Amino acid sequence: MGGSDFWANPSTSPFVPHFGVSPPLLVGRRSELSALGSGLATGPRDARYCSILMGVRGSGKTALLNEVQREVASAGWVVLAVDASTPGLLDRIVASVDRAEESYEALDVGDRLDTTASKSVGIHLGVLAGKLTTTRRAREVHAQALRERLTTMAVAAQNHGTSMLLTVDELHAVDRTEGRRLASDLQHIIKREELPLAFLGAGLSEMKNTLLMDPKVTFFHRCEPFDLPPLATEDAINGLRDPIATAGGRITPGALQLAAEAVDGSPYKMQVIGDQAWRQAGAPKEQINEITAADACIIADAVYAERVSLPAWRDLSDAERSVLVAVAHLGGQAKPRDVAGQIGSSSNAAADRMSHIANAGYLARASAGNYQITGLVPLSVVLQEGQYHELAAPTSSDVADGSTVPARCNRWMPRARARCALAAGHAGRCRSR
Repeated sequence: MGGSDFWANPSTSPFVPHFGVSPPLLVGRRSELSALGSGLATGPRDARYCSILMGVRGSGKTALLNEVQREVASAGWVVLAVDASTPGLLDRIVASVDRAEESYEALDVGDRLDTTASKSVGIHLGVLAGKLTTTRRAREVHAQALRERLTTMAVAAQNHGTSMLLTVDELHAVDRTEGRRLASDLQHIIKREELPLAFLGAGLSEMKNTLLMDPKVTFFHRCEPFDLPPLATEDAINGLRDPIATAGGRITPGALQLAAEAVDGSPYKMQVIGDQAWRQAGAPKEQINEITAADACIIADAVYAERVSLPAWRDLSDAERSVLVAVAHLGGQAKPRDVAGQIGSSSNAAADRMSHIANAGYLARASAGNYQITGLVPLSVVLQEGQYHELAAPTSSDVADGSTVPARCNRWMPRARARCALAAGHAGRCRSR
């Protein structure tokens, strides 16, 4: 085993098909970024000074969060970045404050710090131009409440003509006790004291049904909500074409259009398609054509189902799955009264359930009181997984007027640029008509 080929073929793909990693180009989020920047620049009295980004898995929440952090850090703000994915959020914020006290010496928060000599390098931090230590300093820090630690640093930032930004990713998963404590502290520091400590949270849309329903976290209720919409096809075109060109690759117009339409509004899926198209074609040496783009879209569908759709399906309760399966059996779009007959409930109860899971991104409100299944858990996945799920009442495809709406396969066909129109579970190849 000479291992001579182990490092021989590093990927040159410009795309990053991973969660929580910033893409090479942020597209389709210009209006949100502009609004957030305006709110942060205005100060604590602007509603957007404290905001929450919400969206389904793969909607680009963390990428937008990272971009905001980068922008404010380059302007000299102090950034405290943590996540709430596991218990211990408050401890992580305190640790982030500790690191900031070490890094931003110009703040001089430090009567509490017992500073020893340490090697340092000069960096440019706007109004905080100063020193960033490269080694940890010995110190003794008095035990203090989180509110006091954040207040002390915010006052120091204010005295130096700058501000702070606290970002909390995975906010939907926050321990409820810790979330309540943090909300109370931020309410006092930002809203009552009007100190320059901005807040930006990010999490799954399901928090509308959980955290944001908690009456003891009014601070989060009052944060400006930003629901991240699906990418438009034009944004997907830019998000695929520009990184390919920058990396020295080429893609045909037909392949670009095909790939962009298959993105289905998901920034994460766009990265998967771009990465797979690059690899399948052997770019940058070879051009990405419609055949390699189509192959990339098929692979991306499978990856998206495994990493996004199936985890989202498993997050649902049995009652919520019943609703989705019922909508799927009605052709992927239905009114609450039609779903009620499927699941054995009243129309009002069905409407409540459908509204609940629409808040989490599984259904979208359509015209004439209808709800339709979204790309988060596509119709094909609902039908596949629904085979193992028993409805609350015997399944029926009869709608209110007595007609029948057969469930469709709905699988995306990249080469045809359409979804299969045949009945679910059909034999043979998919067909668009």
